[in-house]
Amino acid sequence: MEVVPGVSAVTAFATALGVEIEAGTGLSLREAADGAAPTGPDRMILFKVTDAETTHEKLAAAGYDVRYGRRLFMEQGETVVTSDPADVAERDYYTLAYAEKRGLDRDLATAEFDEAETEGSA
Repeated sequence: MEVVPGVSAVTAFATALGVEIEAGTGLSLREAADGAAPTGPDRMILFKVTDAETTHEKLAAAGYDVRYGRRLFMEQGETVVTSDPADVAERDYYTLAYAEKRGLDRDLATAEFDEAETEGSA
């Protein structure tokens, strides 16, 4: 047996789901098996999302936007990234979700530059 250190899906979800997480951002890790939909924190990573449609319905009603990832960075099975819970409706232990409160003030690290600024540095 060989152990190869790597990055787990729970920590690599941001790249796969296209989510930018600012430095110092608090993220809560919660289990969401069987339609559970924990609420409270502004940003959550949910794992074991085995009933995505029920979880989505509850989170949407509580004011969250949700993105799903299934089998991220795995060799077995098809990788799925979606905002539609119907795309991950089939129960799968390896489904996770990122839930963020709607209307959350965000201070993204991505910088915008004027054309004049970038031309001067070329």
